[in-house]
Amino acid sequence: MMKLRPFVLASVLAATATAGSASATDYSVLRKDDRMHAELLSASIAYLIDENCPTLRLRKLRLLNKAFSLRKHAVSLGFTTKEVMAYVDSKAEQDRFRAIAEPMLAKRGATAGDEESYCAIGREEMEKGTFAGSLLTKR
Repeated sequence: MMKLRPFVLASVLAATATAGSASATDYSVLRKDDRMHAELLSASIAYLIDENCPTLRLRKLRLLNKAFSLRKHAVSLGFTTKEVMAYVDSKAEQDRFRAIAEPMLAKRGATAGDEESYCAIGREEMEKGTFAGSLLTKR
């Protein structure tokens, strides 16, 4: 089973965060922040498309730029880089975003095992210029 890392941001932030144990930080502010939610959800959708469509892939440099911008936004909300990393790397948050993204894709016609169904959604996202589409490119 594929492990969804919302935004694949954890690997990006790992380069700038120090290792440490997770804190008992209240992440409700991040969960309720419109930008955080929208961008992490869109990145989760792009990640699922990348994993299921052989003709599209994530644009890693663009993802890196978006990740740093989103981290800066989270820091402006009062969180440390370490806290942001813990939030993004949280299994509970990954599961939460998967539980939102998968039904959204299914509602749009994505079917497990049907690569073209994911590719069609990815191409549509790219054509519309959405956040998720901006993270994808042709292989």
